[in-house]
Amino acid sequence: MDLKTVVTKGLKRGYELIIKTSELDKKVDEKLELERSNFQMKGFRRGQTPLHLIKKMYGKSTLGEVLEQTIDAEVKNHFTTSGDRPALQPKIEIKNKDWQTSEKLIISIEYEKIPKIPEVNFSSIKIEKLIAKIDKTAIEKALVELSKSAKDFKKKKNSAKASQGDQIIIDFVGTIDSKPFDGGTAEDYPLVLGSGSFIPGFEKQLIGSKVSDFVEVAVKFPVNYGSKDLSGKDAIFSCTIKAINQEVPAIVNDAMAQKFGSKDLKDLTAQVRERLGQEYNTVSRNILKRKLMDALHKTVKFDLPPSLVESEAKQIAEQLRTENKNVTEEQLKKAAKVSTENTKIAKRRVLLGLLFAEIGRLNNINVSATEFQEAIKSQSQQYPGKEQEFFKFVESNSNAQEQIRAPIFEDKVFDYILELVVINEKAVTVSQLQKELDK
Repeated sequence: MDLKTVVTKGLKRGYELIIKTSELDKKVDEKLELERSNFQMKGFRRGQTPLHLIKKMYGKSTLGEVLEQTIDAEVKNHFTTSGDRPALQPKIEIKNKDWQTSEKLIISIEYEKIPKIPEVNFSSIKIEKLIAKIDKTAIEKALVELSKSAKDFKKKKNSAKASQGDQIIIDFVGTIDSKPFDGGTAEDYPLVLGSGSFIPGFEKQLIGSKVSDFVEVAVKFPVNYGSKDLSGKDAIFSCTIKAINQEVPAIVNDAMAQKFGSKDLKDLTAQVRERLGQEYNTVSRNILKRKLMDALHKTVKFDLPPSLVESEAKQIAEQLRTENKNVTEEQLKKAAKVSTENTKIAKRRVLLGLLFAEIGRLNNINVSATEFQEAIKSQSQQYPGKEQEFFKFVESNSNAQEQIRAPIFEDKVFDYILELVVINEKAVTVSQLQKELDK
């Protein structure tokens, strides 16, 4: 066998692997000879079947196996001896399609190699870490927001009209073609007008009603309604208004705190302070990470494999497609064709991705099995009742595994780099912290 260099341009590499067909035939014979000892064919004892008969039956499939094994071994040996690491899966093709009638088989091997990543003097990189103090105003604001979710309702006067946001207590009977239907009747039902908890148009028709009013609400069930018997049907709901209650914000006190499972307001305040601290730290870390990425992107330079950049740019375009449903197909096609901004972003991602991968490789930074399993368990909670299905999906999908593993690895490399760069802390207000995050 012989490996001939064809292309060495930039990061692109091309080779021709030349294999004598006689060598392949020899390997096929050797493989079939090993299997012959346990092979039994009608008319022959076990292990006594002539090799040419076995080859007639299994020679073609065995040749395919031998060829695949031979190419794999040669490609692995090439990467071991050359030190090259392919950016993507190498493109391997048979050049002479009539090779079985020829003396040699010519295999084309093409790939782009991972570039040499330069060492980074991290101590020369200086970044600013923003620290936001948890002040009294922030805590009070958070408590007020909590009070809104702990709201109560106070009875309105009987002469008062129902308004958006009011809670009305109603009895209702729903009918289709003058006949009641299952699930269309209730008594003393508390409905907050504007909550959107009923069929579209239902709540709006009750605005302006008063206690003791009888209101007939005409609605049409959505076509995609859960019940096939009701889907797309016109219905009448005969409603009796029994009470109208006005929203009353909860007072920030011990009683409100107890609604959230806290001992008293002091206990709830401490919990709010801790939560805000976690939120501020997360925001501060995200800003710090972005600043570090900016600094590395500005400092580190090396050639990028065009195939990786192109692949990343396509993923960005696809992400645009899925996240921006209002974007027209023409706009998407134009973005994909020109992709100037996409390519710019892709180059940054590829550079930082290769840099982080190299730092992780050189410093033995890996995602442990425990970290991986904890991440899967955490993500499975997004699918209540279908956790096992999620586990099986991840187990059988290498792309899903990589999507879970990648951010963990990135965070571990990020933490490693933070120990090496110079960090200057700066105290800021919460609004300044948010403003920096929104940049």
